[in-house]
Amino acid sequence: MKMDQAGQAESAASDTALFDYLPTVADYDQARRRFSLRTRQGLTNGLLLPALFGAAVLATRALAWRFPAVETAAVGVIGVIALFYARQRVRRTRTRTQYEEHAALGNCRTTLTADGLTTTGSSGESGTTGWNIYPWWFETPDLFVLTGSAEYFFVVPKRGAHAPEDLVRARALFAQHLRRV
Repeated sequence: MKMDQAGQAESAASDTALFDYLPTVADYDQARRRFSLRTRQGLTNGLLLPALFGAAVLATRALAWRFPAVETAAVGVIGVIALFYARQRVRRTRTRTQYEEHAALGNCRTTLTADGLTTTGSSGESGTTGWNIYPWWFETPDLFVLTGSAEYFFVVPKRGAHAPEDLVRARALFAQHLRRV
């Protein structure tokens, strides 16, 4: 009987990855940039609004106001640039807000299991999340990032892994439960 319990404990440990880390602004900024510039979802999300604005300017010119082409092009270019800038500012602000919420926990311990992830902070707060909250994941040289959109991220820095095997276990858990982008 004790052998079965020991085997179950060893099996549970092999399906668990443990990370201890202090969240940083740079981690969240890196996650946002990587998602925005190197994933299909991030690029689509970032380009859709400016493209729609450009189409609206052209439709307005063609159908309603009959502005000269130079004025229409100038308004369209300035508007698209302004939308890109505003979009990045909004994303940066949301990312910083997420960082501040995560940093309020202090030093974090994140445990990844087959059921999801649990993060406990040095402040005593703890939260458990199932895998269904984050449908996508991606990896940078320094981070694992769980996300569902450009609006929210959960960042797990690789520097917090207890052992190199935790990185391998984390990749396996992510591959099993999430879709890589």
